[in-house]
Amino acid sequence: MVSESSAKRTLLTVAVALAMLVAGGVLGALAAGSAAPRTVTVTVTAATTATLASPERVTETVTVPVVRERISVVDALGRTVVFDEPPRRVVSLAPSITETLFALGLGDRVVGVTRHCNYPPEVSKLVEEGRIAVIGGFWNPDVEKILALRPDLVVGSAGTSPHLRLRELLEQAGVKVVYVYGSAASDKYQVYSDVRTLARVFGADEAAERVIGEIEDEVRRVEEAVSKDGRPRVLVLLGPPSWGLWSAGGNTFIGWVLRTAGGLNVAERFTGWPQLDYEFVLSQDPEVIIVSAMGADYEALAEEVLSTPLAETSAAKSGRVYFVDLEANDILVRPGPRLGLAVRLAASILYPEVFGPTRVPTVYRIGGGVVTLSALARQGAALIPLSTPTLEA
Repeated sequence: MVSESSAKRTLLTVAVALAMLVAGGVLGALAAGSAAPRTVTVTVTAATTATLASPERVTETVTVPVVRERISVVDALGRTVVFDEPPRRVVSLAPSITETLFALGLGDRVVGVTRHCNYPPEVSKLVEEGRIAVIGGFWNPDVEKILALRPDLVVGSAGTSPHLRLRELLEQAGVKVVYVYGSAASDKYQVYSDVRTLARVFGADEAAERVIGEIEDEVRRVEEAVSKDGRPRVLVLLGPPSWGLWSAGGNTFIGWVLRTAGGLNVAERFTGWPQLDYEFVLSQDPEVIIVSAMGADYEALAEEVLSTPLAETSAAKSGRVYFVDLEANDILVRPGPRLGLAVRLAASILYPEVFGPTRVPTVYRIGGGVVTLSALARQGAALIPLSTPTLEA
């Protein structure tokens, strides 16, 4: 014979089990970024048998805690960072990180960015509206401004010393810090790792695979079209020559972009971001030179380039010195969700006969095959825009 107390104990056990099932459903909502309660209350009414001859119905209400699954990620520094729940207030220390967060559909979590973060366009709008704060520049983020935003996550670049120096201060203040490869990325796979790492923090894995798939599609189209031999020798300069001939080594994401786009990077043998000299550049005789213009006056930059030994290169003599600025520059130098467009941009410069004009505005070249700007002007040549009016995504 079953006692009444035994029946109720059985019912209580069932109620707890059901409550835990409900809690499991709540965990699914947490993974998608939804808010969830700390406890779940379940009311169960069931038929029991206090005695075999006298069945009755008993109602029990049980409140159990929601056991959240902790989120664990390994960042680009090899550190394991654990979260009790997805962060809700995020500060980005780099434009590529900001682009990645928005591409993953996490823009509503971003509360702080650098002054250089300008993509997607809604970022600038949110800054203007005061819904996102500016915490300084890429190279000089302000820790006091960051902490004033009460973030529960700051994301930095493992390849940027000022970002690394912030770690101790932020963690002492109780702020989680995750580092992605960022500027230290050496190829598309480390960029993909950055996308997946951030997605894992927020349970946005499906969005990550969509972003990566879009990059892969663009890269595949370029690789199928570029020449497999007779590739042009190309030099990338990160800024005007007066800054020093800073370039991109073979183990950088820009070096990977050049190889994938069908170019032979003259700085391939170097690692990181080497400063070259004119003797080395002339010995390599690049056939194409791509200069990150960074807002420079194009005519002044053209005059500067053609007043240096670069004027003796095949690139200058054949009119294949290119300036990338504004949106084109951002696409080329940011290791993020527009990586496929970076490959397409480089391929359009290297193989205009295959890809046609670049799809991104603000790409120019020095035309005419002459060695001074004045001679260039007298011959009726000028800076030639290689663009359509708008970006085709």
